[in-house]
Amino acid sequence: MSVIASVQPLVIAAMLGWAGAYKLAGRTVGVAASRSALPKLLGTDQRALVAYRVTGGVELLVAVALLVAGDTPVPAAAASVVGAGFLAYLGYARLAAPKSSCGCTSARSEPIGWRSFARAGIVAAGSLLALFAATTPWWAAGPSAVVVVVLEAALVLALSPDFDRTWLMPVRAWWSRHRPHPLGDIPDTVPVTATALNLERSEEFGRLSHVVRSGLIESWDTEGWRIMTYGGRIGARAVTVVFAVGLDSTTVGVRSSIVDERTGETVAAPPPPNPTPVTLPLVAPA
Repeated sequence: MSVIASVQPLVIAAMLGWAGAYKLAGRTVGVAASRSALPKLLGTDQRALVAYRVTGGVELLVAVALLVAGDTPVPAAAASVVGAGFLAYLGYARLAAPKSSCGCTSARSEPIGWRSFARAGIVAAGSLLALFAATTPWWAAGPSAVVVVVLEAALVLALSPDFDRTWLMPVRAWWSRHRPHPLGDIPDTVPVTATALNLERSEEFGRLSHVVRSGLIESWDTEGWRIMTYGGRIGARAVTVVFAVGLDSTTVGVRSSIVDERTGETVAAPPPPNPTPVTLPLVAPA
């Protein structure tokens, strides 16, 4: 813990120096300030830009103090105040201007989220850790401090949306290529209910609808066909109406046959009954 606390001034100085340098010398600071919650807080874009640059100057001063006098409590205390101020500002921005950007290190238009709070939390918590637990300055923390600095720097970069194009998007692309397909566990066969619905709307089913007397009784798949049976009658004779529905490009369309339930023989479909003609009375012209 002592090593971790001792290197916090170095890590936090890098974070504050990066943010402060952008706020003072960045070419898009005007855009970043206007996209932040500062215009809503201060009233105008001009005041927001002034406050933005002043904040950058404070961050740079604290960063230099942490690097030069990291073995004294004053810079760490100042950094903890800056971190607490960041957290308070982010909380205000989240409530008062939910669509505003953090504007911490770039003009990137991204709403304030958990990563912004995490970065500010690292500044606040790391400063307090250095203030109360550091026993040596960062330049005398020993070889193990290098590992701590590298890991913490990687964490800070991962929390910064400015580097998403460098690592996050390639990782997401790799994961999309190698992860199991989200629909891989879903059967690729057509549900029986969907086949029955389409069948009963088909021309072939309509041709035999005067024979069919039941709903779907049974179905099974074989060699690219889905066999579907319905009960029916031809006069007093009980029959089974069998439909074969194609399931792929080699078995297209619908086929049908009628089987006598008593003999098991195939029988021909009777013609549909003739509709009763409707005679309309003649109406003499007025």
